[in-house]
Amino acid sequence: MSVLVLMSTYNGEKYIRTQLESILKQNYEELTVLIRDDGSTDATPSILDSYTSLYPQLQWYPGHNIGVCQSFFELIRKAELSYDYYSFADQDDQWLPEKISRAVSILDTYPHETPALYCSDKIIVDEHLEPINVTVSRVMKKATFGNALVQDMCTGCTAVMNRRLLEIIRHQTPEFVIMHDWWFYLTATCFGEVYYDQESYIKYRQHGHNTSGAMLSRKDLLKHRIRELKKPRGEIYRQVEEFIRIFDPQLNNEPCQYHSSSLVCNKNLAEKLLKSRDSFIYRLKVVFDTGIYRQKFSDTIILYLVILIGKL
Repeated sequence: MSVLVLMSTYNGEKYIRTQLESILKQNYEELTVLIRDDGSTDATPSILDSYTSLYPQLQWYPGHNIGVCQSFFELIRKAELSYDYYSFADQDDQWLPEKISRAVSILDTYPHETPALYCSDKIIVDEHLEPINVTVSRVMKKATFGNALVQDMCTGCTAVMNRRLLEIIRHQTPEFVIMHDWWFYLTATCFGEVYYDQESYIKYRQHGHNTSGAMLSRKDLLKHRIRELKKPRGEIYRQVEEFIRIFDPQLNNEPCQYHSSSLVCNKNLAEKLLKSRDSFIYRLKVVFDTGIYRQKFSDTIILYLVILIGKL
């Protein structure tokens, strides 16, 4: 089974060699890497030139600075559909040698016509790749569309998807997303299957220039929840609106040919969440009548409070 790794880079000269070396050392042979540089102004392009001249399985091309999310969506649109699986890579991590082979072994268990997404836990490390003590557990309950509406459980650098899911995503890529990996999780839970691996096959580097980072402690988590209350409302609603706009024709099909749940039920769930933006009655319905939740009970309680006071 062939795998295409999609990587977006931007001013990554400090760490990108380590990441590229770890990809090249994968114990999986049928591996190709396509890199889009998002307008770097440092030595990243010359580093990419040196690697692609030595390793024919690596290719890269320059692009204008459009941000990490749209850069990955451009890679998705550009990717050839001849590969069986598509993996996503950041520029500053380090993969363990079995990362790809593990993901492929899981995805191979799903029928190829079923959209499927693999993602996993991470080994949190500092800028020197030394493990950081993480006190926030991340035990994954069932991955459902109701969870994906309000929480992203897929860290993009761990994501591997099959061709069918990539085809669905690239049919029309979104104009607005909170994060590209959240869009992957939404799409997979709606139309297919998600496997969350509790084991970790990637060293997820934390440093001052991360586009997104991990929450390392309960204190970090509390600070994040307080920021959620203070920030302007509406991003989750905008993302859900965009999802319905793009997939409305498919969401009206009953039932889903790939998924055990009803697409119409998924659409109704999304629309109920959207109606809660302006209606207290629908806020109560979201809290008491639907399967919208976050993975931790405490996070779900906070979510419901945020919805009830109109701050989602």
